[in-house]
Amino acid sequence: MSRSLRALAVGLTAAALLTSMQAPAQAAASACTHHLSGPQVCISTTGESGSANPGKVWTSWTNPPRDRTRATVHITEPGGLTYTLTARRRDGQLVASVVPGRLMDNGKLCARYQGSSRTACVQIINRN
Repeated sequence: MSRSLRALAVGLTAAALLTSMQAPAQAAASACTHHLSGPQVCISTTGESGSANPGKVWTSWTNPPRDRTRATVHITEPGGLTYTLTARRRDGQLVASVVPGRLMDNGKLCARYQGSSRTACVQIINRN
């Protein structure tokens, strides 16, 4: 597959992820890894921009091996607290979500799937 077709496929996959996660358009933050030849990992939050409350945190592995129906994902808060979840296959992706239920420090909120060396992170900024 040519680089431009691969880039288009990755872009369409990321767009489908955001649509399939049913996150509101005003999501506080979202990010995906951008490695065309490797695992594509994404993370998104639904909280208000500039708030220490990330709302619901969604993550996905958009191009897992076809035989993977679930995977363990680690979501790490800026303060170091880690949530370990099981992502399940949905529409060709492995998807998981969590509502942390607490305010976060400024810093990176990251998602990493076991079986993938990629990590996707969003910046949490508390402007309150």
